[in-house]
Amino acid sequence: MHCPTRRQSLILTAATASGALVPSVLRAQQSPTIRIGQNVADTFGEGLYGVDGGLFGAAGLNVEVQTFPNGAAQAAACIGGAIDVGLGEATELANGISHGLPLAIFAGGALYDSAAPSTVLCVAGNARFRTARDFEGQIIAVPAITALSSMAVKAWLVKNGANLARVNFVELPTSAMPAALERGTVAAAHFGEPFLSAAGTAVRRFASPYDVIGKKFLISDWFSTRGWLTANPAVAKRLTDAIYTTARWANSHHDASAAILAKYTKIDVELIRRMRRVSFATSLEPQLIQPVLDTALTYGGLTRHVDASELIVVPKTEGGT
Repeated sequence: MHCPTRRQSLILTAATASGALVPSVLRAQQSPTIRIGQNVADTFGEGLYGVDGGLFGAAGLNVEVQTFPNGAAQAAACIGGAIDVGLGEATELANGISHGLPLAIFAGGALYDSAAPSTVLCVAGNARFRTARDFEGQIIAVPAITALSSMAVKAWLVKNGANLARVNFVELPTSAMPAALERGTVAAAHFGEPFLSAAGTAVRRFASPYDVIGKKFLISDWFSTRGWLTANPAVAKRLTDAIYTTARWANSHHDASAAILAKYTKIDVELIRRMRRVSFATSLEPQLIQPVLDTALTYGGLTRHVDASELIVVPKTEGGT
């Protein structure tokens, strides 16, 4: 049996004392392995926090995490059977579902809060850009071309008077964006923590495009195939409960989760502890997904209107709980 580290033991003790954890560590040996895909960033950090913090194991789950550059790559891996569960965003998933892919969202992930944005549009520290129109004829980097990030930037550009037809977009991993800004390869980049704080004065925070979508909505969503959710109802329900247990823990234990994020990003833990952290949802509410889909439809990310309820499957056991 795996022996937890001292840090994991402290995490488990604190969570158990708050009533958050199910005392079922021994059941982990009887549970099938769940292969989770995600990006390495605070916004998509729940899987890392659940595994390294011991919260998934305490729920009787064997979980392996694989990293991907974006949600579209995860969706492809999920359909292909390389992973069981992913942590992506609604635009990419809705596109797949619109094209007949049997994907479904089963739990909420990271929340955007306009009062505390942790993902913003940045330029180089010495750049002279001042308005949205200054980006006409320029290149803006986003994690994925047809996804939440690019849709938000497009909405912000239009709202602030830029001619969208004159702005070019390129897809880059978020970890590579600060260096691209410094080199002048791109004029702006939309990315978040911890890479935002790690870039320091080399980049300048220019705008918060997510504000155009809404004051509060889901940036990321947990998803799987409908086949996996149907074939594994008890495991899916247990995973959902463990995700929300992890969310409550991560929302209130920033120092401990910072150490986990530092391990995977190789960014100084003290810098991560000082940066603005994202909050995670403890339920799945369609109204927190719909603004993302509506913005995507307006700016070419979707070819038809998609109701958020079409994307959702809530795991339940045979008893209906």
